[in-house]
Amino acid sequence: MFYLPQEIPAIRHAAEDALRPAFDHSDVANVSDWVQRCIDDKAQLWRLRAYWVISEVQDTKNGLAVHLVFSAGGYEPELVDAINTWAKAKGCNKSFFSGRPGCQRKRPDYRMKYITMEKDI
Repeated sequence: MFYLPQEIPAIRHAAEDALRPAFDHSDVANVSDWVQRCIDDKAQLWRLRAYWVISEVQDTKNGLAVHLVFSAGGYEPELVDAINTWAKAKGCNKSFFSGRPGCQRKRPDYRMKYITMEKDI
C-alpha cells in the first residue's frame, strides 16, 4: 500500500503512467515532479490494486493535516482509510483533498469546504 522512498525508483514509470490522468486535470502540477517529491520523502506514494494516491502532510494553523493531493484509478475507500490511519499516527488531525465534483459522491464522509471557479480572460 505505502511505498517507501527507496522503493519508488523501481516503479516510477508505472506510478507516473497510472497517475497521469489525475495530473491532466491540473494546470500547474506535473506528475514527474510529484513522484520525485515522494522519492525525496516530501510526499507519500500509495497504491491498492489499480488505485494510486499521492499524499502530503502539511502543517496547518490547526495542526498537521494530510492532503490527498492526487489520485487516479478505480477508487478504493480502504486505501483512503489506510492513509488516514497512517496520518493520524503521524499526528494529523485532518484529512482533505481537492477534486472534481464527482469526487464528493465517492467520499461522503468529507464535507465541502471550498470550491474553485475559473474564467477565461
